[in-house]
Amino acid sequence: MSQDARSRAQYTLRKEIYALAALSQVLDDQFDEVVSFLLNRKGKIVVTGVGKSGFIGMKIAATLTSLGHFSTFLHPLDALHGDAGLVAPGDVVIALSFSGGTREVVSLVGHLKRAFGVPMVAITGSAQSPLANISDYKLVLSIEGEGCPLNLAPMASTVAMLCIGDALASAMTSPDTFGKESFARFHPGGSLGLSLMTVRERMVTDDSVPMILEEATLVDTLKEITKKRKGIVGVISKRGALCGVITDGDVRRFFIKNTTAKGVQARDAMTHKPKSVGEETSLLDALSLMEENEITNLFVVNSKKEPVGLIHIHDILRDSL
Repeated sequence: MSQDARSRAQYTLRKEIYALAALSQVLDDQFDEVVSFLLNRKGKIVVTGVGKSGFIGMKIAATLTSLGHFSTFLHPLDALHGDAGLVAPGDVVIALSFSGGTREVVSLVGHLKRAFGVPMVAITGSAQSPLANISDYKLVLSIEGEGCPLNLAPMASTVAMLCIGDALASAMTSPDTFGKESFARFHPGGSLGLSLMTVRERMVTDDSVPMILEEATLVDTLKEITKKRKGIVGVISKRGALCGVITDGDVRRFFIKNTTAKGVQARDAMTHKPKSVGEETSLLDALSLMEENEITNLFVVNSKKEPVGLIHIHDILRDSL
């Protein structure tokens, strides 16, 4: 990369860093009023904006919804051609326009106030802009240029909008009323969902768990594997602890080496010191343990190493892809 190119990149970062530093001035009494206003709404939060501000608006709406504040994004052009019906009395609108003069946004805000009496929050760069003047609340952002080499493409302003949206979402969300359990309900899929859910929520329990005493015959062990249809059986010691497992593969390997099962007990064919997890282990950690050891089942044990459940890799991946 040429020195000129690196200089341009550093220039952009400096402008964006300034925009972020200036946001501390926005966290004032007006910001507190906006937070209270949004929390006390009766309906949903509708976020709107066009162009780059529109993309930031989509992210703000998604973040709010993920934290339990029902929100949706409404494109001004779509709204002006029929989709304004998405807005209802009791809703509130957050409108994004750094110039504050974006025609489509100003037109939509004016229409929604006239038609539905919906209150507005403007996130803008000008306190005297048309958007700020017709909004009930305004959060005014300050930047020293966009950071674009041509000072035309929105860069610092969109970074500032994104971060003030995150600040609003954070201020609105109390861990006392919206904890990890609540967050998990909105994020059941992917690695995030798996990290927030525990093995206890997906494991099979009671009679569905294949288990056999270590003194049991290999024939009875095979019957238990076949009956429970899990491809595995847990081997239990006299004191009730999990001391081994026998899989379909273990059985095949046993008969490759031996011609008869006569007199053979479960302890003779089992894999000792099997991998296991506790009930509060995250699904993501359980999945990682399975992948690391190339296994598809894990017994779930309590503090005494007594089996209380079984989880299969399919139980983890179900509804989480």
